[in-house]
Amino acid sequence: MPKDPTGKEITRRTATAAFMVRKAGVRMTRQRRAVIEVLLQSYDHPTAAQIYERAKEKHPGISLATVYNCIESLAAERLINQLHFDNGPCRFCPNVEPHVHVLDDATHQVIDVHMKEGLTPEDVFELPQGVRIKSMEAYLRGEIPENSTSENIK
Repeated sequence: MPKDPTGKEITRRTATAAFMVRKAGVRMTRQRRAVIEVLLQSYDHPTAAQIYERAKEKHPGISLATVYNCIESLAAERLINQLHFDNGPCRFCPNVEPHVHVLDDATHQVIDVHMKEGLTPEDVFELPQGVRIKSMEAYLRGEIPENSTSENIK
């Protein structure tokens, strides 16, 4: 989990565009700020094209290449998660806290879900002896009720 200069853990809710750009080692520009703000405000796991469309509303001159460059640098620094579902386009999740995703088979909606407090992956999976889990990337498939979003899940 990334930490701010004081040592406090940075979560999706406390991250700022400036922190994310500094951590990724790139210069802050209006376009990068727009891309990061779109990501931090998105709970729907947008694609690069969706991020581009949303950023373009505030910055009409932004290019798709800028969006791709920005999300690639953030993903390389593990400041956002890049999600791959079957053969669909990559989607992006700024929530870097340990969690998994639920993909709705019919609507392709994606939400974040967290493990119940006190549980670890080792409590859920039969792991071979000696295996240590450092991080987890997983998704579940099913149906998501209309009123469920990542924002309203604990």
